[in-house]
Parts: sequence; C-alpha cells; structure tokens
Amino acid sequence: MAFQASHATRLLARVTIALVAVIHFSPSAFGQEPSTTQGPEKPPQESELEELKARVKQLERTVGEIEKKEEEAAAPLSPGTSTEVPAIDRERGMFRNDAYGEPRLNNAPFDPSLRGFFLIPHTSSMMKIGGYIRTDAIYDFADLGNRNQFRPSTIPTPNLKTNNYNMSVRASRLSLETRTNTSLDVVRTYIEVDFVGPGDSVALRIRHFWVQLKNVLVGQAWSTFSDSDVIPETADFNGPNGWIFQFNPQVRYTYALSKKDNLMISAEQPDAGIPTTTPSGQPVTSTNPMPDFVVRYRHETDDYHLNTAAVFRSIGGVDTTTAQSSHVFGYGVMGSGLFRLQGKDNFVFQLVYGQGITRYFNDTGTLDLDAGFTSAGALVAQPAYGGHASIQHWWNDQWRSNLTIGYVKVNTTDLSPANTYDKSQYFDGNLMYSPGDRFTIGGGLIWGQRVDKNNVMGEGYRINLVLQYDLEALQQDLKKLTPF
Repeated sequence: MAFQASHATRLLARVTIALVAVIHFSPSAFGQEPSTTQGPEKPPQESELEELKARVKQLERTVGEIEKKEEEAAAPLSPGTSTEVPAIDRERGMFRNDAYGEPRLNNAPFDPSLRGFFLIPHTSSMMKIGGYIRTDAIYDFADLGNRNQFRPSTIPTPNLKTNNYNMSVRASRLSLETRTNTSLDVVRTYIEVDFVGPGDSVALRIRHFWVQLKNVLVGQAWSTFSDSDVIPETADFNGPNGWIFQFNPQVRYTYALSKKDNLMISAEQPDAGIPTTTPSGQPVTSTNPMPDFVVRYRHETDDYHLNTAAVFRSIGGVDTTTAQSSHVFGYGVMGSGLFRLQGKDNFVFQLVYGQGITRYFNDTGTLDLDAGFTSAGALVAQPAYGGHASIQHWWNDQWRSNLTIGYVKVNTTDLSPANTYDKSQYFDGNLMYSPGDRFTIGGGLIWGQRVDKNNVMGEGYRINLVLQYDLEALQQDLKKLTPF
C-alpha cells in the first residue's frame, strides 16, 4: 500500500508539472493574448504562473523526499563496522547463546547477516529482540541441594539418599540489542535478563546492561577476567564448576594490536568474600577500597582463539567492634582457548589459578572463601585453582554431543571449620537435537562431587532434559568445514 501511495503521488506531481508547462507555453489557455504592456504591475496571468511554478517546485521536492525515503528503506542494514567475529566462535552449537552478549572489538556483529534486526522509524538505529523460552525436566537420584541448577558446592555432606523430580523455566531469557551508526563510531547497547531470582523464584535477574562506543564499554557485562567463547554446551543451565562465571559492572577499553590480536583493560566491581567474624568472635564487614583491575590479551583466527588474563584485587574488611580494618592483596591468572578439530567439532578449555579469587569461580562464588584468618589472627588470601575442558562432536547437521569435566580446589586456613568446602568435581555428557533453526531438544547425565576439609564427601547424579525455542535464529558460518 505504501508503494502504491507513493507511486500515485509521483504520478500526480508529474501530471501537474506537465499541465503547468502547457499553461506556461499557451497563454491563450487563459482566454487572452499575451500582453505587451510595459509597467510596474504584473498582469494577473503572470502572477498565477509564478504561483503555479512555486507549487510545482514544492511538489518536485516532495517527490524527491519520497523517493529518497524509499531508497533508504530498500537499502540493506549495515552493522557499521567491517570487523567480524571469527567463524569458529559462531559455528559452535550453543543453544544457551552465552557468547552472543560478549562485547566485541569494534562492536563486530555476532551474526553478519543481521537477521532479526529492524530499523527504528525516524532514527538512525536498528533493534533486535532476542532470547529463548526454555523448559528443564530434572530428575535427581539424591538430594543435590539445589533442585534447579547443578552446583556441586551445594551437595549435602554426607549425602541424603532421596529422589526428586522438578521442572523449571528459570533459564529462559529475553534480550534487547540496538546498533546505531554515528559520526563517531557504531554504538551498541545490549540488555539481557533471565528468571533466576532468589531461591526458587522466577524473578527477573539482570545479566547484561551495557553500552559500547569506540571500544569503550560502560555497564554490566561478562567480567573481562572471563572468556564467554569457551563456555561449554551442557544440559545443565549452571554449567561446570571450574569456569569463570561473573557479571560485573565495569568500565572497559579494548585496543586492537593487530587484525588478530587485541588487549583489554577494565576496572570492575570488587565485592570480596571473607569470614563474617574474627578468630576472637568479633563481627567483620567486608569492605572494598579499590575496584578489581583486569587485563586480558586475546589472539583469534577462524580456526582457534587463545585468551590469557590477570585480575588484581584488594580483599578485606573492618572489625565493627574495634573499627580496625585489614586488607590483603589478591590476584588471579587465567588461560583459555577454543580449537577447531574437524568440521564443526571443537575443543574448549579454561585453567585458572590465584589467591583470593573464589568469587570468580562458578562453584564457589557465594561461599566467601576469598580470604581467611590464620591461628595468629592474620587475614590471608586463600589459594584456589581449577578449570574445565569440553569437547563437542557433530554427528550430522542436526545431532551433536558434548562431554564436559570440571574441577575446583580451595586451600583454606587452619582456622576454617571442618565442614568448609575443600574441592569439587563435575561431569556432563549430553546429546542435543536441533530439527530446525530455532528448536533444540536434548538431555544429559550429570555427576558432581563435593569434598569438605574433613574429607567428608557428598555426590549425586542428575538427568536433565531440555526443550528450547529461540526467539531469534543466529546464523552459523558453514564455509569452514574442513580441518585446519
């Protein structure tokens, strides 16, 4: 209808122009011969001609504006940058789509075709609504502590032998992305929420809320100390115990060293976890005199990428009775990578070591084990290390499998209680089926084990079935299907 209306407007304008031309060159149309009278006043015919000419010019401008708008509407959407996300990062079968929310160098689009984007009327911005609807059916062969997410740190020690069945939609997500081409650079904003509220609630939780311009990011995003491109595809929503899982409010800058190498630096929310009382029983409140500082280096190609990062922290608190504060230095180093094996088969890993960094591990983030007190009453950063590894195999274009293992170990002080978390292990094996661009059906067997400082152990198995419908269909680059 819009096309027909604009076409009719152009036709009317051109007919009007033609009539004016006839009037202009045929003065007899007014019923009089051209006047040869000289004088300051213009004949009525000439005034009418000038008025008609002005109207014609206005119609011509209107037609030009309509044609310009039609050309702009017909033009393909542009991401505003020639930088692309490497093919290997886009080819992995990841129904969780965690890597999509990662801030990219030059705001490179994860999907080069920009499917799902639409222009916002009367603006220079485009928008996309994304996310997915997910339902998990969960059966536990023992009490695992958390009936919605498989978290080894919550497994009771010793075990409680009781079976349990549960269904959940908490892992479902909604996202909103905008891209705007400005005179400075492309601006990308990204907002993402899920329904993992406190306890068993389905209250909204903000995951991402950030804006990036000229590689300067402000807002809440994946911590720069993490690598979202090595998050494995697990049947369980929570993922392995040993990967770095942290959304942090931050200010980040990314600098391109070359086409394949970039460097990131950030200042992020600290939030250290320490004991709530001193050895003498005095209450302690955690304080953070400085942000967590992170530096990360990334090398990427279409067939693999490697990351290494370091975080530096100040950990401590204040004795609320004596008003004395104590802080110690904490640090962590991380190495991660993604490698193409054959076709779309791939291998990912992440290894982490540090002191005072348990906050960043997926399994220990809420246990307040960043620091502990010695028998002399001194506060020290507690060593921790761990990681995960995963391999993904594609049986064909619709079927794929994943095997994932994880491990975390925390060396706590002598004054830590006997039932303090010491280490945990994780395993997930699954089979996923994608009959179409937006559907995923699958399931997996998950095993986890927690061991306390006194060597008391708890472990359990879970069967996790999942059905998911994506609100968007991300393009997968299939041009690289041969081993490198």
